[in-house]
Amino acid sequence: MKNALVFDDNKILSELIQMKVEALFKKYGLEFQVDRMNSLAQLEACDKTYQLAFMDIVLPEQDGIRITRKWKNSGRFDEVVFVSAHDDKVFASFDTNPLYFVRKTNLDEDLEQAIISYKRKISATQVIVQEGAKYHVWDVNEIEYLASRNHYIDVYMKNGNKPLIRGKLDDIEKILQDYNFVRVQVSYLVNLKYVESVKSHTVYMKNGEAFRISPKYREKIAQRMAAGW
Repeated sequence: MKNALVFDDNKILSELIQMKVEALFKKYGLEFQVDRMNSLAQLEACDKTYQLAFMDIVLPEQDGIRITRKWKNSGRFDEVVFVSAHDDKVFASFDTNPLYFVRKTNLDEDLEQAIISYKRKISATQVIVQEGAKYHVWDVNEIEYLASRNHYIDVYMKNGNKPLIRGKLDDIEKILQDYNFVRVQVSYLVNLKYVESVKSHTVYMKNGEAFRISPKYREKIAQRMAAGW
């Protein structure tokens, strides 16, 4: 299950937004655990990663745009929807690449459009992987890397989950070939979104793991690097 956050210093309004967001998630078939916070101290004490955050902009401690920049840069926020009564703040928020801007004066309609926009965006990054008679639906942005062992594949997800499926990594590589995944060894396929750096024929992941690049794949990875991935 994914995590969503409602952040607003107004407790009553944050409760209202949480209630409306939870109803919309249910309506559109999205599985989220929704947290609610009212202070920067609560946020800084939290160690969760949020796939979707509903962020107020004008706050007493620090404006929501600055908070968003920090948390997006650290990888703790994926998508952000700004919720504000100050329409003039729209342009100031553009550098954070928000998913949507919700006007508090038009809360119901704008929140629903924000959820629709989110569902459309993740649908474009979803893949279907067949395993015998079963089908798995994955958001490629949630996959850090895949590792094969014998006739099975461990799928390492950003949220810590590790689904195990029966199959060949060659087949999965074909499915993911248009989503910035690269083979570093016969048994490892990594998502370039989660690569921190490449040094001395070693791929260093943002999660602290490192994989040696086998000679077979070095030229291809060098070409990807030269092209800016």
